[in-house]
Formats: sequence, C-alpha cells, structure tokens
Amino acid sequence: MKNLKYFFIFYAMLVSAVNADPAINLDFSDNLFVKIRVPERGIVCSNIDRVLRLKDLLKDVVHHKTSWGTNVFIGTYQGVPMFLVNAPVGSGAGLVFTELYSAGAQAIVRFGSDDVKSPPLQEFSMVKLVSESDNLVGYRQASGEAPEKWGTRIPASQKLYKAFKESAEKKGLLHEDRICHHLENYHALRNPNIFSGQRRARLQKNLAELKQNSGNKKESFDMETAVLYQVAQDFDRHGLTILQTVDKESLAGPYAGENRAKALAVEKKIAEYAFATLAAMR
Repeated sequence: MKNLKYFFIFYAMLVSAVNADPAINLDFSDNLFVKIRVPERGIVCSNIDRVLRLKDLLKDVVHHKTSWGTNVFIGTYQGVPMFLVNAPVGSGAGLVFTELYSAGAQAIVRFGSDDVKSPPLQEFSMVKLVSESDNLVGYRQASGEAPEKWGTRIPASQKLYKAFKESAEKKGLLHEDRICHHLENYHALRNPNIFSGQRRARLQKNLAELKQNSGNKKESFDMETAVLYQVAQDFDRHGLTILQTVDKESLAGPYAGENRAKALAVEKKIAEYAFATLAAMR
C-alpha cells in the first residue's frame, strides 16, 4: 500500500508537470523597445540619470535608443559583456523586462531605491537584497495568472540572491534581506492619509495586512520589483532587485544639495558590487 501511495503521488506530479502552462514565448521580432540582441546579464534602473552615470563603469559601450525613451547600453565589465538599461517607473517596466528576456537576457538585476517612508539613517549606507515581493495584483491579472495568485509572494532568483549575498559578505558590504511590497500608486500606501473616507480605510487595511504577512522580514516598497519577479518567473529566467536608500522626503531631492555627494558615493559602490558579482557568475 505504501508503494502504491508513492506511485500516485509521483503520477500526480507528472500529470501536473505535463499540464503546466508553458513560459512566455515572445518572438524577438515582436519587440517594440528592445530591438537589438543583448548579453546574458545586466542591470536595469528606473532612474535615467543613474543609468547615464553608471554607463561610465562599462568599457566599449554601444548606445541604442528607442522613441519611447528607453536607452540600452551594451559594454563590458571586467571583460564580461553587460547591458545597462533604463525602464519606465511602475508596472510599465514589465514591457522592458519582457523584451530584454526575449532579446537574450538570462539574468536581470534591478538597481533601484527603496520607497520606504522616512528610513532610519543607518540604512543609507547599506544595500538591500530583495528575496521576495508581493502585492502585485493588476499586472498578474493582466498576465493571465489565476486569481488566487494575485497579490501573493513572488520569490527572487535564488541563484542571484545567493551570489549577491555571498559577494556582499566577502566585500564587507552592509546588507539586509528584504520583502518588497509593490506600490501601484506611489502616494497611496506610502501615505494613506492623503485619501478620504473609505478609500483611506481600505489602504490602511491593505498596509496592515502586508505588514502582518511580512513575518520577521524587514519591509521595503517600490514600483517595479514584483513586476520583474513575475516576468522572470514567466520566462523561467533570473531576476533580483537590489535597493539603495535615499532621502525621498528631502525638499532638495534625494540626489541634490547636501544629499548628492553621499548618495552618489553609495550608488557607485553598489553599482561596482553589482557589476562585479554579475561578471563573476557562471
């Protein structure tokens, strides 16, 4: 009877695998933004100024630009081919992630900034490694996911997460593991009080539920990580977000005035760490 039980378990797993939905099969010729083949690994940012700064870390750079403002820089880091791309803010980044994978990318690292409100000062010198993300509803629905998956957790690539964690430890880089809650509306979950009546109550309830479901993990917020993890999962490829902490409540701006020198110094350190980690991966 015991052997029969294991047979049925194995058979159920086999049937499930056979009936599983296939990964996205987008032909490269259908791409709208990314019209050139890209290397297997690289970095994507939402901040175009950051991309323009980081491109100077690459050698032999070739620049491709689209009519919609997406820039694709292809070069090398420590002799390894890399891409560096800017993607739109929010779920629209999913189009760029999708087309990068279609164009040949195997591993995408998103270098962003944490949207957490009023972070403590000690976080400004660290890199946050996002091991999972949640609260992605609309994009998952639009991607044909089953309703029970909308808003649920999506993991980062374990291969990338492990490599970046080990690299941070070797370099003595201050780092933390994070769960990242998706912001579809930047000014909503970050500040529910700007809304009135029932809408404020719904947002506060949503925020409380996200915090409760975070377990022991510290929380981050952004508008693109969950989308990257969904698209990477769809293609059966690798995706990871690393986050810098900057002062988004500053009237001068996070990269201006008295904030600029420190923010750019930390940015460069994280970027060099990210490129070096990608270059060392096999």
